[in-house]
Amino acid sequence: MAIVAYFDGSVAEYQVCMLAWVEQVRPACCPHCHVGVCILWGSYARWVYTDTDRIRIRIERVMCVACGVSAALLPSFVHPFRRYTQDLIQRAISLALLEGVWGQALVDAVGPYHQPAPATLREWVYSFAQAAATWLLAWLFHTLAKLDPLLDLDPGSPPAHLLAIAQPERRQAFIQGWQALHLMEVLYAAVRARQPDLIFEAHVVFAFVLAYLGLTHRIPRLLWPQVLAQAP
Repeated sequence: MAIVAYFDGSVAEYQVCMLAWVEQVRPACCPHCHVGVCILWGSYARWVYTDTDRIRIRIERVMCVACGVSAALLPSFVHPFRRYTQDLIQRAISLALLEGVWGQALVDAVGPYHQPAPATLREWVYSFAQAAATWLLAWLFHTLAKLDPLLDLDPGSPPAHLLAIAQPERRQAFIQGWQALHLMEVLYAAVRARQPDLIFEAHVVFAFVLAYLGLTHRIPRLLWPQVLAQAP
């Protein structure tokens, strides 16, 4: 089980203030049984890949004293089961869905350090598109309607490179992924309007939504479900 909490700094900054951040975001009661108190329950190391370096960080764990369920406290710049930071994943998915960048051009655009394989990037994009088609887009519409029923949620016409996808189901999934990108930005802006101290930077939208999912008791994964990755 993973608990993703928003962290508005860099990976290096997390290294410095990790313990203070853990105390700040450690849940007061168990997110699983909603009864017991969560205590610190050890930690483990994991590698995180940025666009310039590979950094080893510590991840703290908590355990409920009532039900015994344990969970990792993940900073929002990492995605469960992924080595690369959220901003790199967001960059790849945005370039593919918004601008039609694929192949080696997409690899080069993601970052110069420890570049992921083209197949890895395809898996990111296709998993996100499938998540949008199966649950993410519906969740975004529902969440935004509760926040403000008067929000304009129409992103306009899909770009030509998505409309040109021959396979109907894949075309629809990618268009829904494109729509989800737009609504994620709308959600970020809507929440920031209510929380002026929230840092608004385009590259942290994925990190913000990942943490927001956890707050609404949804599984904090944007690249889900896992599916066979295929380019459009």
